[in-house]
Amino acid sequence: MRYCVTCTLPVESPAAWGYSPACMARRSRLFVVLLAAMLLTTAALMVQTAPAQGAGPAPAAAATQGRGAPPAVEPQKGHPSGQLVVWGDSALFDGRLNPENCILLSRFKRGMRMGFRMTAIDGGTGETENTATLTGHLTYTSRTKGKLTIDFPMRWRGAEKRESWAPGYLRPPVELWTGFWIVPEDAETGMIVYTITGIDRFGRKASFRPFPDVGSQIYIVD
Repeated sequence: MRYCVTCTLPVESPAAWGYSPACMARRSRLFVVLLAAMLLTTAALMVQTAPAQGAGPAPAAAATQGRGAPPAVEPQKGHPSGQLVVWGDSALFDGRLNPENCILLSRFKRGMRMGFRMTAIDGGTGETENTATLTGHLTYTSRTKGKLTIDFPMRWRGAEKRESWAPGYLRPPVELWTGFWIVPEDAETGMIVYTITGIDRFGRKASFRPFPDVGSQIYIVD
């Protein structure tokens, strides 16, 4: 007579390979329970590691504009003093491999990366106001949606560590804010209107607009 190697009950069939039928049934039930527990644990881990709604990668539209949230900065001695002043220009942002990258530009074709370079100044000291938050606003006409206004954030580059500076900086970019907007394929040709607004931690506000002459405005061209 053979006996089960785990429960010592008699094994009636040699095909049982040393396990009783009752023991085999118990082991089958145990296997099912363990398998179900493993599946539930895996599902729970997948839920925990999945990005929450609204907290995942930015939608596709966000990839065509902005520079992300500015890093935290320390307050500066003697600020605030006077008014907040915002000033800057527009340029082509197309990567260092393009020899025309970062040149002044006010005429853009569809698909081009329209760049904005701004600075924020504490009017009393003449120093950069590191706590300023700048936002761009532009209005253009879409072939499919009509007139649209786009808001895009700008990032202060002065808080970035040296190893993260883009190649080509001649000195620390402490006075530089940058933002961009990629001209969509459905944009109508013609003039666009844009402003840059700023606010600092003291509540001071300022804005920048290009000179009023029509030739000084930004245009979308073929």
